[in-house]
Amino acid sequence: MNMQRWFALIVLGGLALGQPLQVAATTTVIADLVREVGGPRVRVVTVVPMGADPHSFEPRPSTVQALAQARALFANGMNLEVFLDRIAAQLPRNAPLVRLAEGLPNPICYTQADRQAPGAHLHGPCDPHLWLDPTYGLAYAERIRDALARLDPAGRGLYETRLAEFRAKLNAADTAVKACIARTPAANRKAVVQHDAYRYAGRYYGVEFVGSIANFSGQQQGARAFANLAIAMRERGVRVIFTEPQFAQAEARALAEATGARVFTLYSDALTPQVASYLALIQHNGQTMCEAFR
Repeated sequence: MNMQRWFALIVLGGLALGQPLQVAATTTVIADLVREVGGPRVRVVTVVPMGADPHSFEPRPSTVQALAQARALFANGMNLEVFLDRIAAQLPRNAPLVRLAEGLPNPICYTQADRQAPGAHLHGPCDPHLWLDPTYGLAYAERIRDALARLDPAGRGLYETRLAEFRAKLNAADTAVKACIARTPAANRKAVVQHDAYRYAGRYYGVEFVGSIANFSGQQQGARAFANLAIAMRERGVRVIFTEPQFAQAEARALAEATGARVFTLYSDALTPQVASYLALIQHNGQTMCEAFR
């Protein structure tokens, strides 16, 4: 019996005995989606811990070691995780790397103006933050269902059921968010963000994000960019700044003082104990935008 066949029999035997399928996920958002679909049949190791920024995170040795036992690694892809190729090399030989964002329709790709903007430090050809549009979040969950069912065919029924439950919960949350935002004045639906992650959310909800305080890794862009952003906010009547909990807040507070804008918190890449699931993220972001644009 060759090694590949022996490993497969051990894995299938473990699942038959009720041991969960061990997989890994790069971020807390993706890990939560895997848990939503996988339920008790899946155990998820998360590479980037809660509250940490995946753009600049360096995986811990213990996490890298855990990848050697993972049957699959779920990632966003599209250059979101700068460490992805390095950690994927630690996976068992036949464990798939599932890039959930890649190949989905209608990506938002960067323009030449985006690349020439002060402080620009973009991920690659296109914005990778698709999950902030809930229709893409559902597409991620569907891809997770397919990948788990390939690894664990006996669990397909459970994965289908849990996906249907997740779809219903997400649709309900999304309907409430869209209805709330639709009641705000259209002229108010514009803001500055702390980091450039909200293009898909903006397209989906009809919100204009005028600029960002920091580049994609959270590094501040400098005094000239700060001054230009303040001027743009005044000229365009932007009265809202959205920050994120994993980044320093001093620049956002200074910009608010300079422009009279109000500051609110959104979530993009990282969950926290206060907003601890993808569904909570969608609800929190929607409710926050609704309040900010009234």
